[in-house]
Amino acid sequence: MEKIKNKTLKTIAIFIIKFNLLAIPLWILIYLNFSLPGLQIFLASAIQNSLKIFGIETIRDGYFLGLMANSNIRTIEINMDCTGWKSAYALFALAIATPVASNKKFKFLIIALPSIFLINFFRVLSTIFIAYRFGFQYLEIVHTILWREGLILAVVLIWYLWLRKEKYNIKQKQAIFR
Repeated sequence: MEKIKNKTLKTIAIFIIKFNLLAIPLWILIYLNFSLPGLQIFLASAIQNSLKIFGIETIRDGYFLGLMANSNIRTIEINMDCTGWKSAYALFALAIATPVASNKKFKFLIIALPSIFLINFFRVLSTIFIAYRFGFQYLEIVHTILWREGLILAVVLIWYLWLRKEKYNIKQKQAIFR
């Protein structure tokens, strides 16, 4: 029993060390003010096209969106933080640090990273939609309280569900070999 406890503690310690080491590139990128204007423009264009579906006309200049609201044009910048890259990186780091076979990590990331991008897309779209419909004074509240924490929760939930699936698969394989 003591041996199992020590092995578990060692596994947890290795996970924490790997995860923290993987945080270093994130902090470097943040420090260097990392940006991918092409990704920002892609997201702004997708948001613009989606808003058109809801009958909200926008003008776009690069990664800036202009929305007509009460005879005023409201400008919204789709900055690098709007792309959800930090959340995608955090999910990537969680998966890489997890003690699971590399091929399973790769399969997970192929599904999980686009899922985070889609959740983030919905986050940005719904924030702009709510602000447009109910007033731009709610933009920061919806963005900060509802969606920033919501995206963190989505990352942790997606990772947790994968861990549960992997744990279940491991238990099934152990039962087969007994």
